[in-house]
Amino acid sequence: MEEPITDPEFEPTSAEKVAGNEDLATEIFIHLSATSIAPCLRVSKWWLSFISNHTFISRHNLLYPPSLSGLFLIPGQTAQHPEVHFLSLNHSKFHSLPFVAFFNSKGFQILHSCNGLLLCRLGLSHYVCNPSTCQLRVLPSCSYMDKDYTLHLAFDPLTSPNYKIVCVKKVGSQPSHYLIAIFSSKTRLWSLSQEPVYAPNELEFKDGVFCNGALHWLTSKSSGAYLDLKTEIIREMPLPPRREEESEYKFKYFGKSQGYLLYVISRPLFNHYELYQMKEDYSGWDLKFRVSLNVLIAKFPVMARNFGRHPYLFSELECDVLCIYHARADGDMEIVLSVPGEVIFFNLEKNFFFSSSR
Repeated sequence: MEEPITDPEFEPTSAEKVAGNEDLATEIFIHLSATSIAPCLRVSKWWLSFISNHTFISRHNLLYPPSLSGLFLIPGQTAQHPEVHFLSLNHSKFHSLPFVAFFNSKGFQILHSCNGLLLCRLGLSHYVCNPSTCQLRVLPSCSYMDKDYTLHLAFDPLTSPNYKIVCVKKVGSQPSHYLIAIFSSKTRLWSLSQEPVYAPNELEFKDGVFCNGALHWLTSKSSGAYLDLKTEIIREMPLPPRREEESEYKFKYFGKSQGYLLYVISRPLFNHYELYQMKEDYSGWDLKFRVSLNVLIAKFPVMARNFGRHPYLFSELECDVLCIYHARADGDMEIVLSVPGEVIFFNLEKNFFFSSSR
């Protein structure tokens, strides 16, 4: 019997054997950071296919939970030609992205954002945009989208690659009754509510915050509610301990980080912010930090240029809260502030700050 002749030159190497075995390759790639995986997408169509698979993405997100990486900054409506800018939180610098030019198209609006996706409008059309992949997807129209409606995006890459759009429409003359329609990217269909839902008075359903499977809304005065997207039931939310209706406080921010709802209010007379966090059981709010702005005034006096100019007219500091997030490097909570000409990163745990010029 003749033995088969093998040519070592054509025998697959260990690396080729691993690369050709999806199970082995998956176990290796699953432990790489997103930055390390990105170049692998261009190696071959096969690698691109299984790395882009929803199962792989879900497993990878569990090991490396996505963190807030940047902000799109939109100037106030008073600007004659407002332009959108992108601020990287990883490098604390402003960057140019391919989509920024499109965002600055005449008539383009960013309506809402959620975990890296943007809900946008251009003319009569609505889009869901993924800036990281430069992809736009047209949103099918809904019968509720005629007038007196708001749109909100709900997306959590840790639980599903799919997203939902929630349309809330005010019903007739009833100030507290609304119709709700929900679009699913999985089915590409809208589901319409048959009966109006009740919501607290003065709730305008603007700037919803998606957290823990629900959309949350909070006014600066006395109303709060959230919509559970599984049950599609609206429930009232505990009111924050300090509200703008109390003359010494000013509403500054409502958002979330690492699964917790966050609420910030300022006390202008004392130049400080109070940061509250919703309890896990939704029974109320806990005071997490009290942030003094006096140290910032010394470093950035421009933020106080109108402060106390008129003895009988009180002027608040020119300082806005852009976001609050947990920095991945050490897990510390940071607050990002905007003052004239600067963006300030304030570490709440270590009580230090640095800035990035626009």
